[in-house]
Order: sequence, then C-alpha cells, then structure tokens
Amino acid sequence: MRRILVSSLFLSTVLLPAQTVTNGQGATLIASNNSAPAVAASDVPTTSARRVTTGVTAPKLISKPVVRVALSDFPAVDLATQHMVVSFRVDEKGVPQNVRLMKSVNPTVDGRVLAAVSSYRFEPAMLDEQAVPMDVNLAINFATK
Repeated sequence: MRRILVSSLFLSTVLLPAQTVTNGQGATLIASNNSAPAVAASDVPTTSARRVTTGVTAPKLISKPVVRVALSDFPAVDLATQHMVVSFRVDEKGVPQNVRLMKSVNPTVDGRVLAAVSSYRFEPAMLDEQAVPMDVNLAINFATK
C-alpha cells in the first residue's frame, strides 16, 4: 500500500508540467532545425498545378447508322422492358474495337445492333491534346415510334 501511495505522489509531480492550457491563456510552440541550411526562393523547383480531374475528355459520337428493328423481333415481350448493353473500346482513331454484348435481347436484334455499333465513328478521347483509347459501355433502350 505504501508503494502505491509513494508512486502516485511521485507521478503527480512528474506530470505537473504537462498541464493543459485553460481559456485566456495561450501557448506558442516553436520548431527549429539548426542543421538544415536556408534555401533561397530561386533554388526551389517549380511544380505544375495539380489537376482536379483526370483531364481526359470522353469520345464524342460523330457518325452513327440508324438501326431499325420490327415489333415482330420482340415476340410476346413488352418493348419498354427491353434494353441491352454493348461494351467496346474507342481507339485513337475513333473506331470501335472489340465490340461485345454485355446484356442481350435476342439473337436477331443483337446481331443488328452489334453491326451498327461497329460502324459508329467517334472523335477519340483526348488527354493533354493527344488521342487516347477509352472503354465505353453503351446502354440501348427500345421504344416504338
């Protein structure tokens, strides 16, 4: 018991300088490094500003064929619920590459849409004023006219 009492008295005197600052008081902390020489402003390398975005502009569709499908291509199905997803990469020349079907409707419509998407032409994606390839997912919804 004596050891606990003596150790608590000793620790209280050690922790006394570590008091917190109360309202109305201020504390100033100064950090210094005496080993580092001063650097002139002209010696500091300049850095370019960081981008807020990636800087890539998306490809823009410039030419597309019209795809016509008949209601008979969708037997006994509500046309409003039918949609498909096509995935491809627009290369540096604006031509779709590796066109593939991600969500199918039916084989007849799928073939027509894949052929049409393969003939699309784009302005390619740009990064730092240079054309770059970009992956695109195209969602297609069907409607009657």
